Amino acid sequence: VREAAIDLIGRHIAQNPELTSQYYEFVSVRVLDKGPSVRRRVLRILRGIYLLSQDQEQLVDIGIRILQRTTDEERTIRELAVKILHELWFTCEDYSVVSDEDNIQVKDVSGNIFNLLSPELQQQMVSRVRVMTGVIGVARNSELTELVANLFDHVTSKTTAAEVEEAFFVIRCVIDALFEQLIQTEESATVSTDLTSLTTTQCLGFISTLSKIAPEAVGRHAETLGGYLKLTEAAEEETLQYVLVILSNSLLKIPHPSARFLESLESDLIALLSSSPQSILSIAVPCLCTLVDEITWNHAKVVRLFRSCVLQLYREQRLLSGSRQSTLSSKNIMRFIILAGLVCRHFDFERHKKEQKEHFKELDQLAGDSVLEFMNGMMLFYASQYLPAQVQLTAVQMLGQLYIKRPQLALEPRSRAMMDRAFSGDSVGHKLQVTRNFLEFLRADSKKYSLQQKESKNDDRQVDAKMLVGNSGDMGEAGVGASLMQTFLDRIIDVTFAENSATLRATGFEVISLVLEQGLAHPLKCVPSLIALCTSDDPHIRTKALKLHQDLNSKYASFIHSRDMDGVRKAYEYQLQMRGSPRDVRGYDTRAETKDEHGRPTAFLQPLYTMVRSKRIRRNEFLAALVKIGDYDATTSYAEWHRADIPFARFVAENIASFDYKYLDEVLHVVFHISAIVASTKLNLYHQFETDLKETGAGSERGGADRLFSKKAQQQRGISTRASVCIWIMHILREFLKARYGLSESRCAAYNPSDASARDRSASWHVQSSKDSYIDWSACPYALERMESEAEYSEQRAKFQQMVAESLAMTDEQSSPVPGINKQTTVVAHDEEHSGPHSDDVMQLRQEELDMLEMGFDLES
Repeated sequence: VREAAIDLIGRHIAQNPELTSQYYEFVSVRVLDKGPSVRRRVLRILRGIYLLSQDQEQLVDIGIRILQRTTDEERTIRELAVKILHELWFTCEDYSVVSDEDNIQVKDVSGNIFNLLSPELQQQMVSRVRVMTGVIGVARNSELTELVANLFDHVTSKTTAAEVEEAFFVIRCVIDALFEQLIQTEESATVSTDLTSLTTTQCLGFISTLSKIAPEAVGRHAETLGGYLKLTEAAEEETLQYVLVILSNSLLKIPHPSARFLESLESDLIALLSSSPQSILSIAVPCLCTLVDEITWNHAKVVRLFRSCVLQLYREQRLLSGSRQSTLSSKNIMRFIILAGLVCRHFDFERHKKEQKEHFKELDQLAGDSVLEFMNGMMLFYASQYLPAQVQLTAVQMLGQLYIKRPQLALEPRSRAMMDRAFSGDSVGHKLQVTRNFLEFLRADSKKYSLQQKESKNDDRQVDAKMLVGNSGDMGEAGVGASLMQTFLDRIIDVTFAENSATLRATGFEVISLVLEQGLAHPLKCVPSLIALCTSDDPHIRTKALKLHQDLNSKYASFIHSRDMDGVRKAYEYQLQMRGSPRDVRGYDTRAETKDEHGRPTAFLQPLYTMVRSKRIRRNEFLAALVKIGDYDATTSYAEWHRADIPFARFVAENIASFDYKYLDEVLHVVFHISAIVASTKLNLYHQFETDLKETGAGSERGGADRLFSKKAQQQRGISTRASVCIWIMHILREFLKARYGLSESRCAAYNPSDASARDRSASWHVQSSKDSYIDWSACPYALERMESEAEYSEQRAKFQQMVAESLAMTDEQSSPVPGINKQTTVVAHDEEHSGPHSDDVMQLRQEELDMLEMGFDLES
């Protein structure tokens, strides 16, 4: 129905474009609809609006919404979103005509392509630049940055050769247009162009993004960026970052750079190291190392810079080790640590020492044979707990740079001890920094592996025998990531659910994602955490966790569900952590956009249930295990049963009530298992409460040795009282399912799990209003409220006995009377609004159970 309505509105907008603004907000939000067909239809409508609209803000909004769908859980929608953006941003209708008539060769041209286009085509490119710049500007402040990178990677490498060539042509036109704007802005601030509305920072930000996928096109303009390296004002720090990123990406692609430009660039980069913040240093040092290592070969400059930093740190280390006063401020120590660590990461000391020994003599006297091992020991000293916290964190961060350069250093006992100390301590900053080190290490390892794979595909040479034997150094590095993750995965999972830092949680989750994607640990270790994270309020974490879980399910379906119940418990604990109070924990998502057309909320465990539902046996086992959570075992110890608390049982019951059941067999199977549990346990608890009531008076008259027994008996009464609440919750759930799916008591009683008659019958939801979609706990007040005092425990036992007695009384009306039950004192008033239809509100117990109750048998035995 929703798809038909959206389609009708889309046709109406297409025929009457002037009505777009009136319907746009209503249509655009449906791109998040639960129905895949609705989302697919909305994407096509948004494409049509984009092609006709002239509203800049609306175009940017459409671009963002379509970009977000490139990570949709449905594969066809992901492909459609990428296809639409490819068409809107990276195609050119007149590309074949332009390239033929003007003889534009995409890879060989040295001029400005943008200036060679027709005015009409230039205007199209300008409009495209404005929209893409707006989308990327928003993406930099959100999780969309990765999506933009994935989109660019797709259109430039995962399409046909003709499409890739056309995409690069468009990208070069965009780059040329942006640099043309920068040049005209420098020449005169009064010059007005079609891109005047874009600031210098916006232009450079977009160019920095494009420089990663088209460095050759950017490299032709690199020399025009030299002036931006001399910016000194704090407000221009962002601009300086973009320029350094552009130069880092395109430095090796500059065609025939002049000696004057290289000399000036080298001097400007070194000058930046003395006073710039860490955000600048982290980009400037790699750029300088690349420049020296690949182009200018002025290695002596980098060696002198590094030696001066190490010498200062070495002197301070000796002073601090001797309990003497430091001569440097913490700020200066941190700067030396950062510079030394970044140079170690990006400059290959081992290779250059062999080629140019004369430049390393003085450094060898200080650092010995291995610079990296010497720096590892020094950084571990500055990461010790006796120094200021900021110095420690800086040293830990640079240790991460060393481990990327030489992974084996991370496996040394001193390094592991440092990580253990960080995770076991109370400092959120230390945990966050070590987790970030892991994240950066895994990303660098993945990038290195991808480059090796790409080179191996492009290399047509014969296989060398040494490659078949393997390089011991490379093989050793390959196993470091797996070893680290298997050692610290439990700690990383713990920080992913940390209560006091959202940044720490997000970073931990990114590490888990990479661990699973790279196969560095057994997937079962992470399954409970993924199930819990699928209930997160953060849409980015929720979507990514669901995708990871689905990928694991498709690869390891034979064993991945063995820890589903651990995941259910973890999901409840995660919700309790986010809500703060057990009363506020619900088993369903209350957000309006997650409800279906009947107003029914979405269960938090619905993604998990969707996965297990594909196999009937697995589905039935999962449903039976969920129902069993509300069961009570008289042999369970106080400590064990205390863990299965009432809010957890209510959380599970609300999930079961909110599941999107497709077939009637699913509902009947749940009711079948609830009936089996309730019928056996309800009478056990009823008889136990009566026995406890009789023994209470006698127990109070005893003393001495019987006091310990009385304490144990009191604990057991507490367990049984809480168990009665859980059984009552299951009873209410049973009646709720019967009422909402139109099941009679006779239909439930006649159900046989092995009978195939109900397997193909669709389940239909019967509600008159949206409030009927929520299970109501008013009949069992302690399902929501916590029992604190003995009086409240006694009240719950009395109400439970009344509920059971009413069930017996209702059964007695249809069978023989049961002596010993006073019908006049067993009436429980239930409001019609919360009751099921007629006598179906009460459990129909077997006559044998009534006889056993009358004769006084102990049903527990």
